[in-house]
Amino acid sequence: MNEEQKIIELKKKINHYEFREKEREIKEQKRMQKLAAPVKKRRKFNVLNFLFLIFLVYFAYTAFNQYEMLMDLNKQIEEKKALKAGVEKKATELKNDVEKLSDEEALMEIVEKIARDQYKMVKPNETIYIDKNKNDNKLIQGIGSQKDLINE
Repeated sequence: MNEEQKIIELKKKINHYEFREKEREIKEQKRMQKLAAPVKKRRKFNVLNFLFLIFLVYFAYTAFNQYEMLMDLNKQIEEKKALKAGVEKKATELKNDVEKLSDEEALMEIVEKIARDQYKMVKPNETIYIDKNKNDNKLIQGIGSQKDLINE
């Protein structure tokens, strides 16, 4: 029996050795899989980071363009408001002129002012004095207009 026990023990040892070998191989395979798996995850993670970065750059570019467009539109609005204020002022002046035209005295004053300024007309028995030191000024000589002064 002693020999049989020895044989059984030897079989156990052989089986035990084979079992240990298989166990080592399995552990080695698992370790290799663990090392290989994070590389794949890192690549996917880097691709996701890259896509997120592209999206972020596109978002920033779009936001900046829209901000510039908004600033341009606000500038145009301010210009239009200033233009509107000028037009409203001119409209009120024209309304006042229309009201003056309904009054005969005011109408005569306007006609007289236009006749004196634009057409160089004078009243009867009125004397005009011309400064000889200003001979270069065509407007004073009566042969020019306001546009000639601006062009010189």
